[in-house]
Amino acid sequence: MTRRSHFASNLGVAGGTLASRLTGLIRIVVFAAVIGQTALADAFDVGNNAPNVIYELLLGGTLTAALVPLFVAQRETNDREGTAAVVGTSLIALFVVTIAAVFAAPLVFRLYALSPSGDVQLFHSVGTALTRVFLVQIFFYGLNALATGLLNARGNFVVAAWAPVAANLVAIGALLGIRGDATIENVDLASASEGSRLFWWFSLGPTLGIAVMSFIVVATAIRLGALPTPRFAPRHPAVRRLVRVSTWAIGYIASNQIALVVVKNLAEPGSGRLDAYAKAMTIFQLPHGLLAVTIVTTTAPLLSSAVVRGDRAEFVDHFRRGARTTLALTLPSSVIMAVFAPLIVRVLLGWGAFSDDAVTATARALTGLGVGLAGFSLYLFALRGFYSHNDTRTPFFINVGQNGLNIVLAILLSNRYDVLGLGLAFAVSYLVFGVVAVEMMARRHGTARLTTLFSR
Repeated sequence: MTRRSHFASNLGVAGGTLASRLTGLIRIVVFAAVIGQTALADAFDVGNNAPNVIYELLLGGTLTAALVPLFVAQRETNDREGTAAVVGTSLIALFVVTIAAVFAAPLVFRLYALSPSGDVQLFHSVGTALTRVFLVQIFFYGLNALATGLLNARGNFVVAAWAPVAANLVAIGALLGIRGDATIENVDLASASEGSRLFWWFSLGPTLGIAVMSFIVVATAIRLGALPTPRFAPRHPAVRRLVRVSTWAIGYIASNQIALVVVKNLAEPGSGRLDAYAKAMTIFQLPHGLLAVTIVTTTAPLLSSAVVRGDRAEFVDHFRRGARTTLALTLPSSVIMAVFAPLIVRVLLGWGAFSDDAVTATARALTGLGVGLAGFSLYLFALRGFYSHNDTRTPFFINVGQNGLNIVLAILLSNRYDVLGLGLAFAVSYLVFGVVAVEMMARRHGTARLTTLFSR
C-alpha cells in the first residue's frame, strides 16, 4: 500500500469512526435523557457489556490478536483453503459459546454485580433477563470480527468502520420507541420485568443493532470475494496455528476481565455510579476511537505484511510513524478532557432524566479517565506491533502488570474519591504500561524508544 492510498484509507476509516462514535454519543445522550442514572441504567450496563466480556474472554483475544496477521499471510500465499477452515471452525465455536453463555446468564450477571444496592432480588431478576437476550450478540460480534479481518487483510477498512453507525441507529430508534410508547408509564427497574414492553424495547434494540452491523460487513466481504465458503476443519494447520498463537491472548483478555469485575463492583451496581463510570468511558472512547483506532486499524496490516516479507526496516518505519501520530493526536485531547470534563458532560448529557448529581458523578469519572487517554492509545497501538510478529506472550505479561496496577489503585482510591478514583486508577495504569509496552518493543524489535520517538 502506498503512502497516498494509506492516507486515503485513514480518511475513510476516520470518517466512519467519526460517524460511528458520534452516533454512539447520541445514543448515550438519548439513553441518559430517557432512562437517567438509575438502577435500571446499571442493570443495562452490566447486561449489555456481558456479550463483550464473554466474547472477548473466549474468542475475542483469538480473533483480535491473530486474525489479521493470519489472513494477511494466507493472502500472500493464496491459501484460500486455510482461510475457509479458520472461518468455518470459528463460526461453529461462536455458536457453541453463544448457546452456553445464554444458559449461564444468571452467573454472568451476578459476577459483575456481587453486592448491588437497593432491591437486590429485583436488580438480579431484571438484570439476568436482560443479559440473557444481550448474550445473543456474541455470535454477531464474532461474525463481524471474522468478516472485518478478511476485509482488512485485503486493505479494505472503510465498510467495517462505518457499519457500527447502523447498530447505533437501531439502538437509538429503540430508545425513542420507549419514549413514544404510550403504554409505558414508568421507566424504572420495576417496570422492566421480563416480558414487559419496556423489557423488549430495552433488550432487542441493541441486539438487533449488532446483528445489522455484522450483516453489513459480511455482505460486503461476500460481494468482494473475500469470504470463502466456510469449512469446519478443526485439525487444519491454519486452525491449529490460530489456537496456538491465541493461547496467551486468551490469558490477556482474562486479566482484563478480572480487573473489570473488581472495578464494576467497586462502583456499587444499583447506585448509579456504575452508569456514571460507563458513560464517562463512552465519552473517553470517542477521541480514542476517532484518532487512535484509525491509526491502529490501517497500520496493523502494514506491520503484519512487513513481518511476512521479512522487511525489518519497513516494520520499524511503520511502527514509529504510527506511534508518533498516535501520541501527537491524543495528548491534546487528554488535556482537554481532564480539564473540561464537567462542561463536556453537562453539554452532552445534562438533559431530560439526567440529573445534576448524575452530571457531577459522570464528570468526576471522566476527569480521572481523561488523564490517561494518550497512554491508553499508545499502549494498544504498541501491542499491535507484538501481534504482527505472532507474539501474544509478551502482551499477556504486560497486560497482567497493567491490570494489577489498575486493581491496586482502584481499591486504594475508590473509597476516598469514588468514581474519580476509579478513573484515575485506569489512567495511571495505562500511562505507566504504555511506556513499558513501547520500551519492550524497542528492546525486542528495534523500534524507537519513547524518548527518541519524535527525533528523526
